[in-house]
Amino acid sequence: MAVLAIGAGFIFLGLILMDLPDLNRALKQHDIECWRTLTKQERFILSSERMNLFAWTLSRGFENAEHIDVQYAGLLAYKRATKVKYIILFGISLIIVGSVMAIVSQ
Repeated sequence: MAVLAIGAGFIFLGLILMDLPDLNRALKQHDIECWRTLTKQERFILSSERMNLFAWTLSRGFENAEHIDVQYAGLLAYKRATKVKYIILFGISLIIVGSVMAIVSQ
């Protein structure tokens, strides 16, 4: 059970760290059209704005931006997004291992 709780904690931590404020700010300042297509004005804990920006960053969409500030902020955000992706994957792995351990131990 402890492994499951730790895995859920890692997933929760990854979801908290998913926000990329510097890239979001650079897009708002220099590429407003791209920012508008990525963001939707929904009010959820994990809004589609955060998810879209996170996925766009991981797919290296920032490399096609015309402004150098967006490209630089995107590169920094890509490094952070990659770390967050691995934190979430580690949490999922711990949940799978914990589930298998719980089933086997019964």
